[in-house]
Amino acid sequence: MPSSRRDAEKLRAFCADVFEDDGVNPSEDKRVDARRNNKRDRKLDQLCKQVEQILQLVFPATNVPGDACVASVEPAPNAGRLRVTVAVQSGCHLSQVREALDRCKGYLRTEVAESISRRRAPELVFTINTYELNPIADPTDNKESDHA
Repeated sequence: MPSSRRDAEKLRAFCADVFEDDGVNPSEDKRVDARRNNKRDRKLDQLCKQVEQILQLVFPATNVPGDACVASVEPAPNAGRLRVTVAVQSGCHLSQVREALDRCKGYLRTEVAESISRRRAPELVFTINTYELNPIADPTDNKESDHA
């Protein structure tokens, strides 16, 4: 009888059901690595949040047109490069915003480098999103209320 058949018979003697992963070394299990890679890195999230707070503080000094503000900071693809999403009003010229961001990129990276504890400051890559300003509803306008 081959040894693999004897091993299978020994396994059946120890348990009621035999599954395909029985007898597999757990360190070689690919599912463990997949679970570990899917989990977000806490330190990376902490860095993104810290950079977002720094940029929100120093961004008004950059004079970027269109009432620009920092919407979010995400890794792109890791902590060495961060994607900064900048929100501007929809009526603004995106080329002017892009030029202003290119001019102040070094200043923003310097501010980030002074505030975080890392050997190298992350590279900042900017993404521009536009938003619409919603008009404030007139409180005297009673179109929605029905008076009987």
